[in-house]
Amino acid sequence: MTQSGDSKVSLCAKFSFPSGVSSEVEQSFDASNCKPAIIGLAPGVEAVKPKGGEYGYSGMHDHGPLPAPKEGGDLALLIDIVQQAKKNSDELLTRIINEEKANSNGAKKNSDRITKKQKIGE
Repeated sequence: MTQSGDSKVSLCAKFSFPSGVSSEVEQSFDASNCKPAIIGLAPGVEAVKPKGGEYGYSGMHDHGPLPAPKEGGDLALLIDIVQQAKKNSDELLTRIINEEKANSNGAKKNSDRITKKQKIGE
């Protein structure tokens, strides 16, 4: 098993945007800022038979309990790296969308004020 310090698993996400928005953002994820995900059940969680349509690991099969999956290693680290990358990119894109909305609302209010002044001054 590879220790997280020896792991060669990493992910680099680079976002390029059209002009008017932050030009480029780069995010890196590896063992220094992520930890191996828990593959099986969290400590203290009982195995239960899943309901129809549930596809997560439940620890139980139709005919009884499943053996515990192997924990740790590069695959578990990769799972957390991808989850962190998704979380960070969602936050980045949401922030940009909200900034654009705020800017367009501010521009609309200014144009409304100008239109009202023009009508009053006509």
